[in-house]
Amino acid sequence: MNEKLEAQRRAVTRWILRASIGLAVLFLLVGLELFLFRGGVYFPTAPAGAIHVILRDVVHGMLSLRPSAFLDAGLLVLLFTPLARLLSGVVANARARDWLYAFIGIVVVALVSVGLFAGQAGV
Repeated sequence: MNEKLEAQRRAVTRWILRASIGLAVLFLLVGLELFLFRGGVYFPTAPAGAIHVILRDVVHGMLSLRPSAFLDAGLLVLLFTPLARLLSGVVANARARDWLYAFIGIVVVALVSVGLFAGQAGV
């Protein structure tokens, strides 16, 4: 990989990590503030079911200003951070025409995705 592509890969990796940590912290703090604002009386429910159902429930809950939805969103951002990092690595390897590592990255992304989606669906 040439120097320019390597520098871009490092910059994208830094951006992904900073953005995901910042977004996760923001969601967690908003959830905590809503929890405390409502008097600290809350009975959380664990998200369950297929990942698309969890994502839908989190979005609807955030629009309803439910504290648990913001807490779940923060955790989901942290959950998807490694997947975003893997995808950026696949793109970087493809741009560098390093097809072996691009292919390996695609296989890893596929395995993680299948594990995430099939595991949540109970398949």
